[in-house]
Amino acid sequence: MKQKCIPAMVFAAMALVLVGCDKDSQLASHPKKHASKIAQVETQPVTARTLTEQITGYGVVKSHNSVVLKSLQTSQITAIHFKAGQTVKKGQVLVQFDPSAAKAKVARDQALLNASKQTWLRQKELVNKGVVARSTYDDSESDYKQALAQLEQDKSQLAELAIKAPFDGVISQTDYHVGDVITVGNTLATLYTPDQLTIEYQLPAVQKSDYKLGQQVTVYSELTPTEHAQGTVSYVSPNIALGLVSLKAQLSDVKQFSPGQNVKVVQQTRDLLQQVTIPTAALMTNIQGAQVFIVVNNKARLRDVKVGQYYDGYVQIVSGLAVGDQLVVNGQNYLRTDQKVEVFSAHKQDQPTQSLQSNTAGK
Repeated sequence: MKQKCIPAMVFAAMALVLVGCDKDSQLASHPKKHASKIAQVETQPVTARTLTEQITGYGVVKSHNSVVLKSLQTSQITAIHFKAGQTVKKGQVLVQFDPSAAKAKVARDQALLNASKQTWLRQKELVNKGVVARSTYDDSESDYKQALAQLEQDKSQLAELAIKAPFDGVISQTDYHVGDVITVGNTLATLYTPDQLTIEYQLPAVQKSDYKLGQQVTVYSELTPTEHAQGTVSYVSPNIALGLVSLKAQLSDVKQFSPGQNVKVVQQTRDLLQQVTIPTAALMTNIQGAQVFIVVNNKARLRDVKVGQYYDGYVQIVSGLAVGDQLVVNGQNYLRTDQKVEVFSAHKQDQPTQSLQSNTAGK
């Protein structure tokens, strides 16, 4: 049995040797299978541009001339003569309260005034003739003046039941309807001048030196972000509170905004000249930081970069790249450094000037 096992083991060893030789011959005949593959990548040259730095804050719309219309008496609404957003004229009746009781008082006062006036005039003639005492005349004169004062007071209260526009402007909506009983002091609506709206907002104090009068702002509605208007900085507070600076901006186009509305404000602060930017898609981030691939002599080179701020599909590169470097913008995720590449140029043109969106915002 031992003699039969020995030849079998020798045969198996010779078979393994033959298989190994066969694999070596296959590797020798196909050397390209284990050589580094040439990667196809898309590149574009790194360029510099002028960036307009911006910073975002939040604020509220204010009117240079606005008034809150309130009820001066407790009464029932009998008519509302406006719709929300309507332009009204000075003196126009906006809300009418029930005037019946007030009109009755005025009519009674008028009758009492007429009677007291006749008495006073009669007593005046009699006192001049010496028929009545001077004190009787004085009492009649006092009664007349009191009746006159009462009439003026009740006329004033009657006028208060008709809420009128104190100036030309735009009226807001009201929460009340005809038939509602309104108590004294309730707010009916707000009247404002639409061509004199101001935005009051706050920005971080760390960049206070960059805030200047006359800088441009873009104001966005928080409810409808597609609605926006342009404005100009009209005030920068010299004081700092809770790490924030208060500012005001005058709006130039205010049709879509109204007082009390919450808005987002994007303020352009300064121009940054000759700033290197790259498409955000070309940037790779990992535990080592931010990196990109460039192509040098048809080989991929990995570069560590320091990024600035992001905006509109691009990112600012503070260091690590130079103008003219061939940046890999497509195919970089599967590259290795020093890997040979076949380059296809990207047909994308950079804009000469872009607005840089800051991530810092006022609260």
